[in-house]
Amino acid sequence: MINTKHLDSLLAIAQHGSFSAAGQAVGRSHSAISLHIKALEEDLSTRLVDRTQRPPVLTPDGEALAEQARRLHRVLGDINAIGQGDNLAGTLAVGIVPTAMAHLAAPAMAGLRARHPDLRLEIRTGLSGELAQSVQAADLDAALLTGPDLTPEDLVLHKVVEEPLVVIAPPGTTAQSDAELLVSHPFIWFSRKTWAGQQIERRLLDRGLNVSHSTEVDSLEAIEALVRHGLGVSVVPWRGTAQDLFVIPFGQPQASRRLMLTARRRTPKTRLIKALLDALRAIQST
Repeated sequence: MINTKHLDSLLAIAQHGSFSAAGQAVGRSHSAISLHIKALEEDLSTRLVDRTQRPPVLTPDGEALAEQARRLHRVLGDINAIGQGDNLAGTLAVGIVPTAMAHLAAPAMAGLRARHPDLRLEIRTGLSGELAQSVQAADLDAALLTGPDLTPEDLVLHKVVEEPLVVIAPPGTTAQSDAELLVSHPFIWFSRKTWAGQQIERRLLDRGLNVSHSTEVDSLEAIEALVRHGLGVSVVPWRGTAQDLFVIPFGQPQASRRLMLTARRRTPKTRLIKALLDALRAIQST
């Protein structure tokens, strides 16, 4: 049986780049790290570290073993989490759409970590579609994303918040309707690679509104800055972060985007995902 302490030493080398730095990170001597790697190489009959380079680097077999060791640590963490009572432990790999990070996900996860210090959160950002695929493939345990029109059968969606869509215009703008703003100013698209951007485009097409294309941006903060400086108008989810801008509802009835937490229907991380969902909803209700 491979000694998990030896795997810890391999992971430390992968992360810190040298035997000495790895030893300092895990509280072992340079010679102890070297002995652990030698034992692994003898157990597996393969070379894991290229010692001809300075500093030594992992071989392809070493990199492959390090990746498997990371997975093993996640599984061991899940096993240790069983029977922990109210204290949550283990690792939760979470995907977040960037537009939900600052105002919602970051404070929610900080609060969750404060309540459960043994819980480790691994965070990845990306587009909603990419994150949903990663959850399906079990590369992520859960993802906070814009709600899709159709839910894949193997995933479950939990509503976190519904954010109204609004037209934003520079300070001092006056208009009788959102349509008046949209057709009379340069239009700044919220990236149509995102599910929310595609939703906005469909709604504009359904209403027959021909906007004057100006630019396309994947950051809500950047869109607000462009609008604030008079470079156009846009349709965005309203988060209450741009009180100085002219704001009017988009559509009647007003359209909205839903932020959802998605996970696989069958997962050993149910308790951890439920805790994250509760933390997200708590932030939203404050």
